[in-house]
Amino acid sequence: MKNSRKIAAGVTVLTVAFSLMGCTSKESISKNTKQEEAQKEIKIELTFLQNECDRLINKDEDIEKTFQSYKNDFNLLSTSVNSTAKVNKMNKDELEISINNLEKDVDKLNGEEAFKAYTKYTSPKTIYKVTMMENLRSVVDATDRNDKSIDFFYDHLHSSQKEINMDINPTVNDIRNGPVYKLSIVKDELQKHRDTFSKEQLEQLETATKGFDYSLDTQLKTIRSYKNIVKNPYTSNKYDYEEEEKYNGARTYLTDFESNLGVAKPEY
Repeated sequence: MKNSRKIAAGVTVLTVAFSLMGCTSKESISKNTKQEEAQKEIKIELTFLQNECDRLINKDEDIEKTFQSYKNDFNLLSTSVNSTAKVNKMNKDELEISINNLEKDVDKLNGEEAFKAYTKYTSPKTIYKVTMMENLRSVVDATDRNDKSIDFFYDHLHSSQKEINMDINPTVNDIRNGPVYKLSIVKDELQKHRDTFSKEQLEQLETATKGFDYSLDTQLKTIRSYKNIVKNPYTSNKYDYEEEEKYNGARTYLTDFESNLGVAKPEY
């Protein structure tokens, strides 16, 4: 009986040992598979960037719009793999050097590094910080402290109608080529990465961009209205209130989004 118990106990120990070995083996295979998949995905993203770089250099299409998208895509991957390669301006030499350096850094990644890099690459926090945050904060500033419609109003309190009309188009162009353009880049990036964000995050960002869009559009309408000073919208309290309400709502949504993401700006 004692021998039988010993044998039974031995079988139990072996069974448990083999089960643990099996679990360890499965975990190891799963880990290796994830790392291999991450390496493949990063290589795919790099190939995409290489093709986009060639298109920019060969000037196949709208350079400005393509470059802005490429710049964000490049810097997102570069940041994720901890590369020093960055793209800041549309320059052939810079484009070629940066993509070659990024390729070298990607090729150096082992499986574990590739997995960490791809996890970072698909993180909402990384995506927002690299592709949207700078432009969006610039838009916030343009709809708050640097509201050109307010500046225009006070700068032209004692101006003639001729002087006012001369300054309207340059001011409108400053808004369209500055914050309006930057907001359009943010909206493009948000559309590109919408599947990465949660439903709540997506709603917060989309609501914020709509509010800032309204605020900038109001600035443009206000400034254009000075062509006929009698229709100055600053005589309407309702007009001012609507713009302020939209802006404050947009800022609240953005503040909530950034706070939850852990990138909140103190002065918000």
